[in-house]
Amino acid sequence: MSVPARLDLERILALVRPLSTSLDSAFHGEDHWRHVASIGLDLARRTHECDAIVVVLFAVLHDARRIGDDDDPQHGVRGAALARSLDLGRFGLTAPQVALVETACRDHTGGTLSDDPTIGTCWDADRLTLWRVGIEPAVVYMSTAAGKKAAASGERFDRAKTWYDIAGQIRGAHFGTQLPH
Repeated sequence: MSVPARLDLERILALVRPLSTSLDSAFHGEDHWRHVASIGLDLARRTHECDAIVVVLFAVLHDARRIGDDDDPQHGVRGAALARSLDLGRFGLTAPQVALVETACRDHTGGTLSDDPTIGTCWDADRLTLWRVGIEPAVVYMSTAAGKKAAASGERFDRAKTWYDIAGQIRGAHFGTQLPH
């Protein structure tokens, strides 16, 4: 798998923050995005053929256009539209990567599963934070072996403190292969 040497995460965040309708939400805001990215990178290390860049971009975009913390079934569609509007190709993403980001954002609600390792990792990372709204993550809603294992064990993940930490994890790690912990 080819991964850009450096994901310009700060530049992407600078574009997304002013467009976000959920930036300061306690449940779906930027802290949640960073937590999903952190969990996603952990799962990506354990998931063969997972694209970590897509996982991080999903984390940033999936709830960025959410309206309120209650039921908002169209927020995934708006997140995919936001991804499309950013022209992610200018940041070095390939057309297949952009398509994965859009699909993962658009379809992340509703509890469906994915056989695609990257999309499954995105959705599992988000679902493994459901305890924040009083829901225990369930194995039946996990797409990847790593997600199922984490849900079954009740694993709680360390939160990345900053986006700089997330970017550093991407630069310094090997993704898409099974790596021991």
